[in-house]
Amino acid sequence: MELKRILARDARSANEKAVAQYGPDVMVISTSQVNGLTELIVAVDLAPLTPEEAEPFLKTDFVRPHSLKPTPKFDVLLGQTLEHNKRSSRERQATQVAKPLVEMSATPAPRMATQAKSLPHTSTKPGVEASEVAKAQEHDSLRGKEIVALVREELASLRREFKLGQQMAAWQGNMPLPPALNPLRDALNDAPIPVALRALLIDSIKDHDNLADAMGALHRQLSHAVEQEQAETPLTGMHVLAGPSGAGKSLMVARLAQSAAVQHGCEQVMVISFQDQRAGAWNQTQLLSAQSGVDCFRATSAATLKLLLEEHAGRRLVLIDIPGVQMNERLADIRAIQAGVQCHAVVPADASAATLRRVFENTDNPWASLMLSKLDEASQPWALLQFLTEKTLGVSVASRGERTADLVQDVVLSDLVQRALEHLPLTSPEVMPTAARDAALNNLAASKLSQIAARFQPETTGLSHE
Repeated sequence: MELKRILARDARSANEKAVAQYGPDVMVISTSQVNGLTELIVAVDLAPLTPEEAEPFLKTDFVRPHSLKPTPKFDVLLGQTLEHNKRSSRERQATQVAKPLVEMSATPAPRMATQAKSLPHTSTKPGVEASEVAKAQEHDSLRGKEIVALVREELASLRREFKLGQQMAAWQGNMPLPPALNPLRDALNDAPIPVALRALLIDSIKDHDNLADAMGALHRQLSHAVEQEQAETPLTGMHVLAGPSGAGKSLMVARLAQSAAVQHGCEQVMVISFQDQRAGAWNQTQLLSAQSGVDCFRATSAATLKLLLEEHAGRRLVLIDIPGVQMNERLADIRAIQAGVQCHAVVPADASAATLRRVFENTDNPWASLMLSKLDEASQPWALLQFLTEKTLGVSVASRGERTADLVQDVVLSDLVQRALEHLPLTSPEVMPTAARDAALNNLAASKLSQIAARFQPETTGLSHE
């Protein structure tokens, strides 16, 4: 079809003109006023091409036999185009800069010479460059597949929650509650709380007749449910930090390294980045390790990792940072090299239920502890609270802020419960009773005082989360 424009004095004249020119079946697309005239946009069918007019097109590739194959889907074509662009860009970079198999962080000159002697000579032949490019391409492909799988799991989890919510709606609607607790019930329904946990919380407040007592009951019940023995902070031995991409593993490694360097000395601590192909990941590890003065190494294969561990077996603390892509495979490689290694799961405090399920679904990973990151960014840690009520896994450390000194070694899970309750959609002083309002004001004052006190602490420049 083709669009045509008609101008006339009024709408009636424009319609008559359109019918006269293109027939009674003409389709009117839009009508508007232009400089005092009526503009009519109509759609008309194109006449079929004559053999003489179609001859130039018949000589092109549009009608060749091989072009009659089904056209690939848009996502396939898009993926092929992106892959081609990545390959071209990486090939250009590989011809300029060769990436060694093992790289070391910037250290003082005497120690640099010693470490350079202990590592094998790295090759810069074109074959090595092509291998690095292939590894980077494989990493990007695997990362894309895991993102798609995570999105599908999130959607499936939302569908399950929606169905459970429909089934629980009738039961919750028939439950008699005092009028003073209706705002709290609405707040619990509006918050992103898993359906099973929400049902238990609503059931626990039905015996109270005012909001302050109900909030206190929620705090006590959740604090008791998540209470468990705290795991030890990893300050000696060999430890691997794993978790989803973006959880803050590299920054957590830097915080643990700095804490151990203060206790044992920086020469007794070593950081290893194992098979992390992300752009800028190695530079971030180098900068973070330089802040505490510890040595950092990069291992792009299991053989290189084994060599590093053998040559530096005298270190009191070895921290291994692995990427979120193929996490289970990397953990299996490390356990095959060192059976006594301890694995720690790093997850953000606001992680979703699908993310937690993906990290802990593999029962072959014996987790030594759980490390919580981004406490300052978590306003709705309900999925994590439900996980802590179901699993017996001690929390060793936590972190907040972007400085390497922001490491919390004495983790109090009741503070996480308090943070979740404070961010319920029920914070207006007009609807809160006096006791609850006073408690909220006291918490706000304490928070302001802690912020003012933090300004007088010596600051250590850090990097953003991974």
